[in-house]
Amino acid sequence: MEEIEAIADAGDTLQDAQRDIRQLKETIAALRDELEAQAHEKERAVQEATATADHEIHQLRQTASVLREELEALQFEKEKMVQEAVSMGLDEIGQLKKTISALREELETQTFGHQQKVQDMSLTSRNEIVQLQQTIVSLRRELEGRSTTATEGRNGQ
Repeated sequence: MEEIEAIADAGDTLQDAQRDIRQLKETIAALRDELEAQAHEKERAVQEATATADHEIHQLRQTASVLREELEALQFEKEKMVQEAVSMGLDEIGQLKKTISALREELETQTFGHQQKVQDMSLTSRNEIVQLQQTIVSLRRELEGRSTTATEGRNGQ
């Protein structure tokens, strides 16, 4: 009987062991399922984070592209305005040079005219002086001639 009891005890122990093994297998399966679920959840979270990051990167690239285009447009507009200002400045410089040249020519013409007038006046003045000196000489001779004739006429009378 002891053998039977030992066999029965061994059978109970075997059943207990088999039950423990089954429970352990079920626990392992449940843990594996939970681990797989967590792995899937983690994978889903990584994919979602990657998608969100990719979307944000795409938006940032678009924003950078738009800003770059705006910056280039502003740069182009600035260069255009600078070129227009330079062109206007060069035009104004050209006009001022023409004005200066015209004024210089006018001044030279007036200066030449004044110099010509001064020379003409000087020549006229010299001619008048020569004529007056000749008149003086002529009048002096005439006066001397009268004076000599009057003295001879007084002496000869």
